[in-house]
Amino acid sequence: MFRYQPLLFQPVPSLLGYSLSELVEETRAVHFPDIEDHIEVRFAAESPLAYIASAFMGRDRHLVVFHPVLNNPGTPIEVICFIAKHELTHLRCPPRVVDGWWEMHPPEFWEHEAEIGPERHAVWAWTQRALGKCLSHDEHGFRVSGRWRTMREMRRPPYTPSLPFNGERWERVCPEGGAQLHLPPDWVKRPMPIQDPVSGQSHHRPRSR
Repeated sequence: MFRYQPLLFQPVPSLLGYSLSELVEETRAVHFPDIEDHIEVRFAAESPLAYIASAFMGRDRHLVVFHPVLNNPGTPIEVICFIAKHELTHLRCPPRVVDGWWEMHPPEFWEHEAEIGPERHAVWAWTQRALGKCLSHDEHGFRVSGRWRTMREMRRPPYTPSLPFNGERWERVCPEGGAQLHLPPDWVKRPMPIQDPVSGQSHHRPRSR
């Protein structure tokens, strides 16, 4: 990968309906305002679903690469935005040695990602549902197989994030409005008891036949 220069990448027209570079720049400005480095953005059919090459064209010039399997008008902007957060977090929390092993994602990486990307579970769920047939996963992240070419023009499922049960305030998780469902901590997949409003006693619902 390092034998290429960013300007020598074969141009790939974006089918997303918005500027990929502008979205990454907006993500940097909102969540990483202290990072003033220059960031190039490209599509490239490399194995990872996305990655960042830090200091690619100089100390303060980085390259964020998205796999073209994401270059589809049905790919939700939330997915691309979160992937941008993930890749830029590598600049905030770079790889380091942990317990004698070189870790691309040290503990502080995941802590920072969780702080700025509470939607991560919904994004990865969509990614598996939409692209799982051409994805594999290892300790370095998602890898894309050659099957992606048969999926380039396939219709993508809608992005329907599940509601979190981890106590996040809905104002943070749903800044544009929405609702958050809280289930009791002892919730199980069976009919919940009905409480008599007078006696306070619980009675189980009859099971349907």
